[in-house]
Amino acid sequence: MGAYFKYLTAAVVWNLVASSAMAVAADTGLNATDREFINKAAQGGQMEVLAGKLAAQRGLDPAVKHFGQKMVTDHTVANMQLKKLADSKLVNLPDSISADERDALGKLETLNGNDFDKAYSQMMVEDHMADISDFEKELKKAQDADVKAFAEQTLPTLRHHLMLAKRLSAAEKKSR
Repeated sequence: MGAYFKYLTAAVVWNLVASSAMAVAADTGLNATDREFINKAAQGGQMEVLAGKLAAQRGLDPAVKHFGQKMVTDHTVANMQLKKLADSKLVNLPDSISADERDALGKLETLNGNDFDKAYSQMMVEDHMADISDFEKELKKAQDADVKAFAEQTLPTLRHHLMLAKRLSAAEKKSR
């Protein structure tokens, strides 16, 4: 009986090692920079959707509600495109936002009325400025042509969102 368990344990360990080796062998060879970009873009996209849903529900200003819904719609499309890209590269995307994004969203959830609208619009300006910077850097550094194409394809939408967010933020500052 003891020999059987040793054999079974060895077989399980061997299967785990073999599975890990096959997963590495199946990897399409993305470099660390491209992988990090994909993961960060996935988390950022999820954050935009969550914050956008919150704005669509809790925004006081109809412009904030509309912008929030636009973020949900546009970033859901981009997230689906990124998921397709990640799947083709055998990259598992994170299923949650980063700790910093969770903290920022948590702060936003505590606000109401004009305070919410102002904070959300400012958050969208800052977030889109950071996203654009990350996407521009990826365009220069990307080793994988598909990852570079995703960054290039998504960048105009992010720039448009930044323009809209700046307008929204300016309007929210004036309304106070």
